This record gives sequence, C-alpha cells and structure tokens, in this order.
Amino acid sequence: MKSLFNFINPFNLLRTVVLLLALAGVASIIYFSIKTFSGGYQINTSRAAVVKQLQALNRYETVTFTIEKVIDAGTTGSTLNQILFGDKLLLIAHGQVIAGFDFSKFNSSSIEISGTTATINLPAPEIFLSTLDESQTRVYDRTTGLLTKGDKDLESKAREAAETSIKTAACQENILDEAAKNGRNQLTALLKSLGFTTVIINIPQASC
Repeated sequence: MKSLFNFINPFNLLRTVVLLLALAGVASIIYFSIKTFSGGYQINTSRAAVVKQLQALNRYETVTFTIEKVIDAGTTGSTLNQILFGDKLLLIAHGQVIAGFDFSKFNSSSIEISGTTATINLPAPEIFLSTLDESQTRVYDRTTGLLTKGDKDLESKAREAAETSIKTAACQENILDEAAKNGRNQLTALLKSLGFTTVIINIPQASC
C-alpha cells in the first residue's frame, strides 16, 4: 500500500501554504488600513454626555400654531350714539404661538441611565411666544361717528386683544399636549440615535 505522502506533491503543498500566508497578510493590511483611515466612531451614553446634549437644545421648540382671528373693537351704545360718537374697528389678525421645553431647567437629576435604557424626566411644556404676524395683520374696516375723530389708540388696543385671543385659541386647541407629544417622539428618536434601545420619557401635565 502506498503511503499518503506519495499522493501529496511536496511542491504543491508548499505553494498552498505560501498562498494562504500571503492572503492572511493582505487581509491584515486591509483591516488595519480601514481602521486607521476611517477614524471610526464612539457613542457616549454617559449621563453627563446626554445631559450636555439636551441642555444644548436650550429652548426646544416642538410645535408652532398659526392662527387667524377677527377682532371687533370699539364703542358701544345706542344707534344714535354710534352715528354721532361711535368708533368701531375690524381687525384681521394673523399670529403664531410657539411651545416647547425649556432645557435650562434640565440637569443630571432629570435623567437615569441603566445600560442602554434611558429614563428622562422633562420639565412641563410651556408657551414660548405668542405674537402677531405684522405682515399679515391689518385693519379691514373702521368707521367713526360724525362728531368724533376716533380713538387714536383703538388699533393698538385691538392688536393687544388679538394677541391674547390667539394665545387663548392655541390653548383651546391643546397646544401644550401637542408640544408634549412631539417632544416625546423627537427626543425618543434622538436618544435612540445615540445608542439607547429603550427610552422612557416622563412629561408632567401642563396648563396654559
């Protein structure tokens, strides 16, 4: 019986070994080159890092309501009084109400981290801004009585009333609930992008 050695050509065996060693060397070079030049990345999920990133958001606006209101301002009284001394104004007011979270109130006690689980205790959402859009707000109509020049401050009073009315309308449309919902969704996505797999966000109920 012929030995196994007789079936193996020593030259072919040597060539195979050399080829395998060469392939291993090439693989090592490619691996270290990729590691060196790609730079890589690291996800920092420490409490301090997350607090810093959230505080950097500062005033975190999560919802904007655009509202139009018609404001009827002016004098009251009998028809004769209106004809002689009346002063009435109709204002078409466009405004914006912006709400969100004030992250200056956020600190290390507002977050708990356990492995890849983050629990965030947010401050209550609040209204940051309620203002008129001056470019779209205008006096639609104004009438004055025969014996009066009208109140020079009536339009400014109507605008003040419009700002209050627009804020009230946003509250009636549950702007703070919408701010809370959007904030929860956006922050959940943000924290998961940082490497957390489970995100729990607690938001206290807010009122206008």
